Amino acid sequence: MNSGHFSLPAALIGGLLVFGPLASGQSDEPPPADEAPPAVDSSAVDRASAEQGGEANSYVEEIPLVDLFEGLRSGRVGLKAEGAKGGAMTLSVTNNTRAPLRVVLPPGLIASGAAGQFGGMGGMGGGMGGMGGGGMGGMGGGGMGGMGGGGMGGGGMGGGGMGGGMGGRGGGGVMPASRGMMMLGMLIMQLIETDSWDVSSLMMGGMGMMGGGMGGGMGGMGGGMGGMGGGMGGMGGGMGGMGGGFMSIPPTGPPSAALAPGQTRNLRTRAISLSPPVAGRAVLPAEGEALQIGDIGQAEAGRDPVVREAFRRLAEEKAPESVAQLVMWKLIYELDWATIRQLSRRWANPHELTLARQFVRRIKGGAIEPGSDGRAPLYIEMDGDDPIAESLCRAISGATMLGMKVGLKAPNQPDETAVACMIRFNEAPAGAPDREATVMVYASDAEARSWTPMGKFSLPIADDAEAQGLAVELATGILGRLVHAQVGEGKLVKGEKVYKLRVDNASPLLLNGLALAGPDLVPEVVPSVLAGFSLAPRHSMSFTITREAVDRLHLESGVQVMAADFHEL
Repeated sequence: MNSGHFSLPAALIGGLLVFGPLASGQSDEPPPADEAPPAVDSSAVDRASAEQGGEANSYVEEIPLVDLFEGLRSGRVGLKAEGAKGGAMTLSVTNNTRAPLRVVLPPGLIASGAAGQFGGMGGMGGGMGGMGGGGMGGMGGGGMGGMGGGGMGGGGMGGGGMGGGMGGRGGGGVMPASRGMMMLGMLIMQLIETDSWDVSSLMMGGMGMMGGGMGGGMGGMGGGMGGMGGGMGGMGGGMGGMGGGFMSIPPTGPPSAALAPGQTRNLRTRAISLSPPVAGRAVLPAEGEALQIGDIGQAEAGRDPVVREAFRRLAEEKAPESVAQLVMWKLIYELDWATIRQLSRRWANPHELTLARQFVRRIKGGAIEPGSDGRAPLYIEMDGDDPIAESLCRAISGATMLGMKVGLKAPNQPDETAVACMIRFNEAPAGAPDREATVMVYASDAEARSWTPMGKFSLPIADDAEAQGLAVELATGILGRLVHAQVGEGKLVKGEKVYKLRVDNASPLLLNGLALAGPDLVPEVVPSVLAGFSLAPRHSMSFTITREAVDRLHLESGVQVMAADFHEL
């Protein structure tokens, strides 16, 4: 349960794995001369290239989408796959057509090598980011790689395991008011990682969707910030179509990569093992090992419909590799939890083990509906009388807050991973114009059997307070007890000054997205969103952000976390 950063050593034994995208260096190799497509309008190439660098523009919507499998079957897409350093893989994807394409990574991807089979999910760079201690070394040097939970689809959070400490490379960006909520990963992806699974694909519905969802209180992302009170309520009130939410980040879509005609992109991809552990290690591909791509249904493990559904679900949810590895070992090999705990003691904490156990129990019991959103419960109880209590209950009951589903009655003991708070209404202090409430925040413990105090805060209640604005202030206070962010001193990288943004997840849940700003929120500074990653409970993760992002968001003087997306699976 230590919070820190680690590197992932490589296992050199072949096996069955699951993988997902990770950032890599760019390769703009032309196709062989006898296969080169006819010349095309150079503006098409420029537009596709601009998009892969993170530019969110209207051209994104014009590029035809093609599933990787469908593209391979039709010949529109070429693919070469091989093992990479640290147990990762590289997918070299080529556009064989005369027009730009956006290739979408399917959630059931597997690969076969000389020593075994390997498989794929969605988004390198993140999930395990910052597990303390020796990291994955406890698996005997084998490491785990990762899967869908990675960061930014391998884009912004990109470098993940590449730099030592999953999620140590990806990125920062800023959000122009004209484009809505953009990914925090864009600028650094242009600065350091010029090729990756595109971060723009990771926001479900694209950038415009997020902008519209926030319009309610933020004045269409323009001047109506309202100093966080009623203003930021627009952020919670929909946040890109989530509906009924407060301070929530919308879910992300599947990773994809835009390719100009004839272009090849080398997309680094991480992995988890679907093979049984060997000498306490997860089996990963060797560097340079040739791999062949297939679907989970083609693997022996994929004959079990529960395994297939779990595999795809974990990929779609971008689950951190630690939790996903525990799930796969349990479902495929029926290892008992005591054995799994022993195997994972160096790289998975008790909170992660609990999330894995809950997921296995639900998916084996048919309790996970297709398309369900994995919302964790947030229980909010109120003690005492206050004129606003009734309207506040109506505003938050059944709503989404910080990505969690709000309920108004907390159990005496949690029966699953959850967060709870008690709002105790107080009389106005002597001489003070406003009333006040004390909010005590609790989280389920490591085994989800009892409540653990997470701190408390004061909630001022003005005479003219409205329930929606108060709910936003409540969400902000809860968020401050569950996640912390800070920017470290900058350093020069290739002549450019960059900074490290460290995020600590103190909650018992997965953290899948954040909205960030400086401590002094002003209308012309719009919060930026970091999404598409999965930070496991009680872990930390570092992202590299550019000087431009730091300056425009005023992050040198501090970081304010404005919204979040907490999930179970």
